[in-house]
Amino acid sequence: MSTIFGLINSALSSLQANQFGIAVASNNIANANNPDYTRQRLVTRPSQIFGGHINYGNGVEIVRVQALRDQLIELRRIQENSNRAGNDLLSRTLSDIEVQFNDSDQTGLLGSLTKFFNSFQTLATDPASMSFRQEVRLQAQSLADDFRSTRNNLLSVKDLVNRSITDKVTTINTLAGQIARLNGQIAQQELTSTANELRDQRAGLVKELSGLVDVHQIESAEGVFQLSIGATNRMLVFGTETAPLTTMMDASGLNHVMSGIDDLTSHIQSGEIKGVIEVRDNYIPKYLNKLDQLAYEIVQQVNGIHSTGYDLNGNTGINFFSPLASATNATALMSLSNAVTTDLASIAASGQPTGQDNQIATQLGNLLFKPVFSGGSVTDQYRNLVFEVGTDTSNAEVALREHEALAQQIELRRQATSGVSIDEETVQILQFQRAYQASARLLKTVDELTQTLLGMTP
Repeated sequence: MSTIFGLINSALSSLQANQFGIAVASNNIANANNPDYTRQRLVTRPSQIFGGHINYGNGVEIVRVQALRDQLIELRRIQENSNRAGNDLLSRTLSDIEVQFNDSDQTGLLGSLTKFFNSFQTLATDPASMSFRQEVRLQAQSLADDFRSTRNNLLSVKDLVNRSITDKVTTINTLAGQIARLNGQIAQQELTSTANELRDQRAGLVKELSGLVDVHQIESAEGVFQLSIGATNRMLVFGTETAPLTTMMDASGLNHVMSGIDDLTSHIQSGEIKGVIEVRDNYIPKYLNKLDQLAYEIVQQVNGIHSTGYDLNGNTGINFFSPLASATNATALMSLSNAVTTDLASIAASGQPTGQDNQIATQLGNLLFKPVFSGGSVTDQYRNLVFEVGTDTSNAEVALREHEALAQQIELRRQATSGVSIDEETVQILQFQRAYQASARLLKTVDELTQTLLGMTP
């Protein structure tokens, strides 16, 4: 009878294990399209009796449901997602900025530069013409307006990305709170069973968080999950507790990412916030400085020639533009001098007191091609700026493609380990199903044997 009881126990435990195995495989199939889901496997072992001796009559027992994770791949996945997100934002923003320097249809700043200096060449054909002088003044005002417009467009982008930091910090705090709550749920559930699904949810939230800022995760031997950010590993989540970030605006109106009283802005290494900081603090100031330098040199060169000439009234020493003390904010301060604004006759086109020759107008017109600017000619210097914007945009796009390729490669490696293959899971279900059917037939056979044995009892 003990043998029969052993067979029954073995068959029943096998039925239970195989039924559970079918459920695990079915759950894998149901989550096949979830990118954050980790494939699970049923782990079993032969049943044991007290004392540790294996009893072959006790069947099989379920040990756990194992999630097939490669921690190194998971860490690389988070890291590369952060790099990709930061470069994506940088590439998109620089592409938007590049559009502002598109001069293919001669409607941009290059067109205004060309028209302005060409208007002096036109004036040289008839220095006394009031209509030509009017054209010079109109083109000069248009040039100043276009410098100012380009500047304002760049400042608008800077303001938008700067304000986006507050929203991104809010999202970070929200995700951190959700992760902390999941930590508590995981700890509670793992007192009695596995919490694979909750861990997958947490991994998905950490990945989403890594798109905003570089994150570093550690789980201690005691099961305490920690999440830190930035090069200084500032703690964001510790178990069920969070250390929310804040933003602080400095005197220049720039938002800084704060953890308590510590400024983390310069310590953020990747993610969208890093891309925002790069655009706001490096790229846009660089372009503005070059624009300011160009505007300043135009004012200096034009005034230097114009002040040596004579207007229609025989006056000399007149500035065409309002003088600038330095290149700082030149694109915002660039304007016509009061004399030129109020009186067209004050435009100096002549090199003689009679005011009838075209020497000065010709010299001013030739500035378009003369290499007296720090970057060569005025058009060369502007094209250098346009080329730099294009190069920065291209480099950002190349970096983005590289990180996308790396992220895809890591994702493929993760799928090989943790991803769900429907074909493989189908095979698993068939195997568990056959084993279940075999155990059921065994129970039926044991039942028949038991009935026979009972029938033989006197």
